[in-house]
Amino acid sequence: MTAVAREAGEVAIERLKRGVQVWEKSPGQVITDVDIELNRLIRTRLTGSREDYGWLSEEEVRLAEPDQLRPTFLVDPIDGTRALIRGEPGFCVSLALIFGGETLAGVLFNPMTGEMFTAMTGDGACLNGLEIRSSAASEVDTCLIVGQSRVFRNALRWPRIRHLEPMPNSVAYRIALVASGVCDAAVALGDKADWDLAAATLILSEAGGCACDRTGQSFRYGGGDPRLAGVVAAGANLHPLIMDAVLNASAPA
Repeated sequence: MTAVAREAGEVAIERLKRGVQVWEKSPGQVITDVDIELNRLIRTRLTGSREDYGWLSEEEVRLAEPDQLRPTFLVDPIDGTRALIRGEPGFCVSLALIFGGETLAGVLFNPMTGEMFTAMTGDGACLNGLEIRSSAASEVDTCLIVGQSRVFRNALRWPRIRHLEPMPNSVAYRIALVASGVCDAAVALGDKADWDLAAATLILSEAGGCACDRTGQSFRYGGGDPRLAGVVAAGANLHPLIMDAVLNASAPA
């Protein structure tokens, strides 16, 4: 998976140099010819010799019914397509292997920064081969947060809170920044999808952090409907405090 993610990232950079074709796949949702090309490449590499594995990606859904009984690749060829279009480093290739609703292995590769995040269940998380740990921050008011949520823009309640700017377009990459301790928390309260989060949440968990949806529920992947109720991700000390703020916020995010 690591080799495939790197190959896909290198192809993305080369294609970006030659120009990218962009269109809307649905109102407000953009897609490029690079997304399509990488989806095809990744599927060929990962499933070519694994015909018994399932496949679910943002660009091509082959797992039409819930299937918890076989290993399934869960893929976003480019998470953060708008960053790719703008030539910014806020996108990544996201690959996960799931089984029984859980992620067994996750890989995120940011080809513009060269960051390769990897994790396997029970084996820890790494950035470019070196072990990573999420931050030990334990105060919301002094944390560095990445996300769009207005919940944490209340200067009266949290006058010292910091926000990572510019915010990476990829929610998976934002979670990886939490896993590596660069940021203390990542919050995205709008709906997400299985392929956005499956790899990133395992990497965070193996780095000692926590992630759940905006209602406080844990994630299950590959269950039929890929929609997820946002994500709240943070180091283990900070996560319950961030969740408390989300659940008790009076203003919509």
